[in-house]
Amino acid sequence: MQLRYADDFVEGAVFICANRRRCGPPPLQVRRFHLAREKLYSILDPDERNTAFFKLQLEWFREWGLEKMLVGPADEFPLLRRMLNALVFRRARIQRDEGAELYVGTENGRSGVVALRIERFDQPDELVRFLRHEFAHINDMLDPAFGYSPEVHLPGRNAAQQRLTRERYRLLWDIAIDGRLAAAPRATLGGREQHRVAFDRMFGFWPESRRREVFDALWVDRQPRHVDLLAIASDPRGLDSAHEPLPGAACPLCGFATFAWADADAIAAPTVMAIHEEYPQWTLAQGTCRRCAEIYRLIGKRAPLPV
Repeated sequence: MQLRYADDFVEGAVFICANRRRCGPPPLQVRRFHLAREKLYSILDPDERNTAFFKLQLEWFREWGLEKMLVGPADEFPLLRRMLNALVFRRARIQRDEGAELYVGTENGRSGVVALRIERFDQPDELVRFLRHEFAHINDMLDPAFGYSPEVHLPGRNAAQQRLTRERYRLLWDIAIDGRLAAAPRATLGGREQHRVAFDRMFGFWPESRRREVFDALWVDRQPRHVDLLAIASDPRGLDSAHEPLPGAACPLCGFATFAWADADAIAAPTVMAIHEEYPQWTLAQGTCRRCAEIYRLIGKRAPLPV
């Protein structure tokens, strides 16, 4: 596994370290760094000068132990070294851009990319907790037993439903990760109670007993699976498995959640025929929302009578 760094990531981390007032490098080393850096401005060719700056900063990045701060937590997850071709670090400008992703290409194979705000180097303990959590995400993505798939797109869901599913999934995954880290034991990004509060807020429509049951199961699960997390995130009310129209379930025709179901007994035969033209497998027992029933009523009304 190769370690790779974006230029501005290394530059920012080194300057954070050089300007640290407490627990920073010895003043003589900082002075040597700045003197060596000043000399590089004499290089006229811009490309050569930029290469020289990166090389110098990378040397001090390693000399001051910044690389060890990143590699140490990564070594706790053997799948990273075994299955990644490269582990890449880039600079994140704001907190919501931070995180880890797995990229798979035909030429470069698997690459883990970690976006990190350089301000985290000022708090080494917080940095290690964050990295450990994000490396656990990559480790799950690489683990065949987890069965990760990057596609969380669900047919029949609108954009808001897709976004809510992704938010739920991320929360469930975070809980499953920190539960395993706490059992290791390792310091976690979020504590059990902190996760519990977020879980109760996200799944507040469940009875308290069910929330406690599902949360506790997630926290102690030592081998969670992507498909199980996605099932909870995408259909927490169990509407997809219902065999009859339920409030809030998706209409089998348009796919949108509805609380306004058409009265099956009031759907006329021409309307049923119009629906069957597009959905041959549909049955009256599945139901349809009032909007679709009205649309197909108009279509059926315009259809020519059979000879």
